[in-house]
Amino acid sequence: MATTPKTAPAPLNASQKQIARSYGGGDYAHFAEKGAFRAADLDTCGDALFRFLMVELADSEDCDTLEEAIRRCESARQQIDDAIGALEAL
Repeated sequence: MATTPKTAPAPLNASQKQIARSYGGGDYAHFAEKGAFRAADLDTCGDALFRFLMVELADSEDCDTLEEAIRRCESARQQIDDAIGALEAL
């Protein structure tokens, strides 16, 4: 019986740790305490926005500076603002 290899946990960068500590009033601080996560941990965390932030701010996504993390969050905020505007126009 073949098994799939376990993936190593991805280390969190400073931006991800800060988000994990503060997001949801600290509900996800355990990610920061561990300092790493597996994809399966995010898939089962129950919060798609938190998952998005952790993936989007990962070093593996070329988000390796605080400035880039802020730029990406500002871009996401603008898209969410646009979505709110579209809903308000209904």
